[in-house]
Amino acid sequence: MTTIKDIAARLELSPSTVSIVLKGNGDRRKIKKETQQRILETAMELGYKPNIQAKILRGSLSAKYNISLYWVSDNRIHLLSRFLKGLQTAIMDNGYQFQLSIVPYENNHLMDILTQESVITTNAIIICNPSEFDMEYLENSEFHIPIVLYNRYSKKYSTVTMDDKTIGLLPAKIFAAHGKKHPALLKSPATFSGMNIRTNVFEFQISESEMERPVSVIVEDTMRGGYVGALTLCDLNPLPDCLFCTSDSIALGALKAFYEQGIRIPDQIEIISVGNGRPEQEEYCVPSLSVVSLPLEDMARECLKILSDSLSTFQYIPKSIAFPTPYIARESCPALQENAL
Repeated sequence: MTTIKDIAARLELSPSTVSIVLKGNGDRRKIKKETQQRILETAMELGYKPNIQAKILRGSLSAKYNISLYWVSDNRIHLLSRFLKGLQTAIMDNGYQFQLSIVPYENNHLMDILTQESVITTNAIIICNPSEFDMEYLENSEFHIPIVLYNRYSKKYSTVTMDDKTIGLLPAKIFAAHGKKHPALLKSPATFSGMNIRTNVFEFQISESEMERPVSVIVEDTMRGGYVGALTLCDLNPLPDCLFCTSDSIALGALKAFYEQGIRIPDQIEIISVGNGRPEQEEYCVPSLSVVSLPLEDMARECLKILSDSLSTFQYIPKSIAFPTPYIARESCPALQENAL
């Protein structure tokens, strides 16, 4: 196991200088930035980790692995509760000796939070919702601890993803099977490539089904965004007879707008949403919301399983797990006839 003395010897520095930097006190002790960077890079290169057993004996650390969960601070914060529920059940059901830390970061600014210095203080990391810019930073960086990416694609890191093509395909095929002709799409600006895959596949399948080209309205990923977008659709002639929403929040706002305008769901417009919100909210809104369900809790559990396997075997070989996204039919879009798909 690499020690502080090993790092000091490699760099021809004193062990005390190395220790100060690794504890995050380099600036306060006025150690040169260049020296701090050399120490951090060498620590990562040699695979240095703090002496956990020594810290346990001193009473400064519990006998658990520290898992850091990086979650972006934007509208997707409401999804965090579902992800945490999955992590909690995984820890309790499997007896994982994990201590969880939540690290918020701003979109496109992951590099400001996830640094070589911060990595030294944790044993493994789950990164959720990184942007394309954040992904570029990750692909160009070397972090010598297990890292799992939630709902992103990578050959460098382990990934737990869902079938973005099916998320877009199912609504289009269901609307076609119901004989719909005038589709619409309420979508928020894409924050990662998977969102574009969903909407592109939806629009392509619509064209293949000999339906009209969908009316596409870009909205905020909020209930207000869905409300405003739906009001825009209400002014169209002819009125859309089916609607795909890229999030539950958008769909719930749209339901309120249609209700106020006296538009009957599903008689006049069938609605299917990406089911990324709380299943209970989808089931008990009026009318209940039909969704392509995203298995956030199951994906969270799989993230922890990958990290547990890596930490127990010391093998950090990237693996990719993809989860299915089933259609749950409720009142906003009735169930298909058997074999309609």
